[in-house]
Amino acid sequence: MVGATLKERLEQQIKGRIVYGEPLGKYTSFGIGGPADIMVFPEGEADVRAALRLCREEGVPYLVLGGGSNLLVRDGGFRGVVLHLEGIFTQLNVAGRRVSAGAGVRLSRLVAFCSKLALSGVECLAGVPGSVGGAVRGNSGAFGGCIADHLVAVRLLTREGDEHVFSRDRLQFSYRRSSLPEGCVLLEAAFDLEQGDAGEIRRRISANLIQRNRGQPVEWRSAGSVFKNPPGEYAGRLVEKAGLKGVRVGGACISPKHGNFIINLGGATATDVLALIDLMQRQVREKMQVELELEVRVVGDD
Repeated sequence: MVGATLKERLEQQIKGRIVYGEPLGKYTSFGIGGPADIMVFPEGEADVRAALRLCREEGVPYLVLGGGSNLLVRDGGFRGVVLHLEGIFTQLNVAGRRVSAGAGVRLSRLVAFCSKLALSGVECLAGVPGSVGGAVRGNSGAFGGCIADHLVAVRLLTREGDEHVFSRDRLQFSYRRSSLPEGCVLLEAAFDLEQGDAGEIRRRISANLIQRNRGQPVEWRSAGSVFKNPPGEYAGRLVEKAGLKGVRVGGACISPKHGNFIINLGGATATDVLALIDLMQRQVREKMQVELELEVRVVGDD
């Protein structure tokens, strides 16, 4: 539990809003999650630096929350400080073919922004949930592309509060992974895009959205793909082969539409979801001898 000293120091040094006991389900695409001890809505980068420093000095864990996708918060919530990046962290700027996006910019907004400027390179992100910060950290993508394809630089704060700018050649990306420093707070990402035909860009975006809507349960709340695809296979197909599509625990259900999605039918708890995750991993391991690795990040306390 966070002590009174940290609360007092945060209130003295943070200009942004501070909320106590805020249910995190309000901020996740799953709609699931217990309360955060402290939730900070930084007014600017100085607030982020101050929060990181105070957490470090008080020995309190912190969690950075943007779009809230690809995240499952346990029912007990988060015993620490949650930094929710909005406001100034949702700015978009363009200079020629280079687009800079704050960490809190929703991917849907980035795609629409670039489309209006006839800048091509992020169409693969159409329909992908979440925000730029989380997408860069996890190298999100679809339709044969990923966010790292046109990334040229990121600006971030280390857990010590030091600011760094990393060019693309200093970072390593692979399938749903990046080499961003552990515990860092990504502030901004820059992309070098290609001037294209506005009509063709819109057509690619539309085609991607149609394909996504046809194959994924977009009408339900979820965290996106539960597992990473094993080499040469699709996690959803393995779950389907195991006969698990449509299986339900409490308010959570393995989507009948796509085996790699767990959907919230209403009132689902993290305990429900974790029970399904365990079932999926066990059944696929026993029947197909494949170990499914989580793509969804699980945080918090039971």
